Amino acid sequence: MTTRRHFLQALAAIPTALALPDTWAVNADTSRLALVIGNGAYRDAPLANPVNDGRAMAELIGRAGFTVSALQDASRADMITAIQRFGDIVRRPETREVIFYYAGHGAQLDWRNYLLPIDAEVNSAEEIKQRCIDLGQLLGEFGEARGKTFIIILDACRNNPFGKTFRPQQKGLSQFDAPAGSLLAYATAPGQVASDGAGKNGLYTENLLREFSRHGTRIEDALKRVRLNVRLASQGLQIPWETTSLETDVYLFSNGDRKLSASELEQQIEADLAAWGAIKSSQKIEDWADYLRNFPNGRFAEIAQVRLARLLAAAQKPAAAPAAPSPVADKPAIEIKAGVAVPQLLRPSANPYSAGHYPLGRHYTVGDAATYRESDLLTGIEQRVYTLRVTKVDPEADRVLINDGMGIMDMMGNIIKQGKKRFDAPRQFTPAEFQVGKKWTAAFVATKRGGAASIYFDVQIVRREKVSVPAGTFDAFRIEARGWNNTRGGQLDTTLWLVPGVNFPIKHETLTRSRNGQLRDTERHELVELRQQFFEGG
Repeated sequence: MTTRRHFLQALAAIPTALALPDTWAVNADTSRLALVIGNGAYRDAPLANPVNDGRAMAELIGRAGFTVSALQDASRADMITAIQRFGDIVRRPETREVIFYYAGHGAQLDWRNYLLPIDAEVNSAEEIKQRCIDLGQLLGEFGEARGKTFIIILDACRNNPFGKTFRPQQKGLSQFDAPAGSLLAYATAPGQVASDGAGKNGLYTENLLREFSRHGTRIEDALKRVRLNVRLASQGLQIPWETTSLETDVYLFSNGDRKLSASELEQQIEADLAAWGAIKSSQKIEDWADYLRNFPNGRFAEIAQVRLARLLAAAQKPAAAPAAPSPVADKPAIEIKAGVAVPQLLRPSANPYSAGHYPLGRHYTVGDAATYRESDLLTGIEQRVYTLRVTKVDPEADRVLINDGMGIMDMMGNIIKQGKKRFDAPRQFTPAEFQVGKKWTAAFVATKRGGAASIYFDVQIVRREKVSVPAGTFDAFRIEARGWNNTRGGQLDTTLWLVPGVNFPIKHETLTRSRNGQLRDTERHELVELRQQFFEGG
């Protein structure tokens, strides 16, 4: 990571082009601090909206109580000086929340992202490094300021950043996993380009301004709405994305830090459930879009993302194209057990700054099977060995039956029935896509032997790691779910290791404590054997 010493060495030969803005004076309130840059006056590839975008975002962030410094059409010297001084003030002990917003051209080279000053004249890849601003320098400045919250927003993926003078090999920006305590939001997916917009603002920032102006909305929820609205408006050509390692809820306009009471949480869950019940069989794109707008972090949000993606793909698919991947008879793609080398199921990330981004990729067929060893989490003593076998798949009903109905899942692999325990809705532990830092919630009513309990989980993909089980060693994503039994009290912890495209967990652990802290369930389930049908096209 770029250190402050190295960063200052790089600045040594650059003249001071900016005076310290009055808003960053020593006596200014810097508890909430923002730097906003909008660049549009490029000689070879001018942009109409970034200056408007920057001004509008600076005004909005200022109304939220941030001390803002804004630059328009900034040169390289201006940008470097502003970023360095921004970093100096960010390190003040009273600074707690920091926003950096940039609109303009951006480019990637060797997995690093660069922001383009308006005076950048680039004719080769080497000149990108010399004449543009390495985003890693900014993150390096932030990385030395501990115990703070950073929001970095980049509307910087416009097409053809250098006009006719030079064409980078890769379009757009590269994925970069957010450092601790930060959120990185990009206007479009890695390697893709964003629209400059037909109005006075770019498509991405137009939606940011609307969603960020909502009071009492978490920034993460606002960004989920932005992603949905941009995706629909662009007909899927532009899909914003975020990577986060935020450890607390962050609000631009807060309604206070008061947490929901148990009754308010129940009401919220009931509203979520009612919305789900009204559309769970719907084949209308607008129904799922409305659900995601109203419940961006709802307990069915991951399921809704998958449903919406399927409907959008079907609506855009040529009539002659196949409706879905087709299984190849009697040819298993995966057959794993002890003594058999584990194939590479998860392609490695070539990007040294990211663990990668992968779709869920599950497709169930009758005969898929996974055998597990169950043991006590604390003692390691084996309890049993059991097999889960797919005995029926009903895509229209979104149901996968296990062992002739002893278990039921949806098509994502979320559990609906597990032995004698039933869930009023799929237990949303499976993500629509894998990316380190991704967060969502799961809430449901679990019923067993006539008793019902309302349960709530916060779920996050915490990292990508190697996990060893009797079937072998796998490269997997680790998902941690931390929950509460709102009916009986008590803490619920579940950890899963999942691999994109694999229909069953590689490993999962459950640790349950009663209201008084007494341990109840301490289970570990490890994969022993796996057989899964081969699919053409995904």
